[in-house]
Amino acid sequence: MAERKILYKTNVLSEYITYIDIGSCEKHYDFLPLFEESKTSYNNWYQDFQLLSIGTQILTLHYYLLQHNSEGYLPEELNERISKNIELLNEFNMRWFDPAAPFFNSLDLNWDNIEDEVLKAQENEHGTRTEVEFNDGSIIKFLDEDDTIQSFYVTEKEYEELKNSIISIIKKLK
Repeated sequence: MAERKILYKTNVLSEYITYIDIGSCEKHYDFLPLFEESKTSYNNWYQDFQLLSIGTQILTLHYYLLQHNSEGYLPEELNERISKNIELLNEFNMRWFDPAAPFFNSLDLNWDNIEDEVLKAQENEHGTRTEVEFNDGSIIKFLDEDDTIQSFYVTEKEYEELKNSIISIIKKLK
């Protein structure tokens, strides 16, 4: 499956940069696909977790690292795997997130009221937005018929690094 791409620029005078949509999910822990020992086995959770979007995976791992590093509750089986790989996971977390909050370090448009920030939009003949300008002056150009804004995005240049890192981390959690 091809990755969804958008063009984004921080203001009218800057150049467009190609970003890849890595997906997202609600940032509140109640909505994360967390491992619950009372509901499923670790292996079943792990198999399902591998199928999720990168955005969902990294947000979930970020939550688990916040829990682990603050000595919050983690299921024992998961805690052991995280402890064995804590350096790698902390390095990953520092690269992609604000260590103390669920703020993604690349293009984070994964917040509930993002549509309220749209200043103006251009639409094609089918009513699909082709370009959106935000109140802060930044602009997105949609390169396909999907005009969804709310998500996490990384530059095309960052994408392979992120994808390879998350694959490596997930393998270590097996």
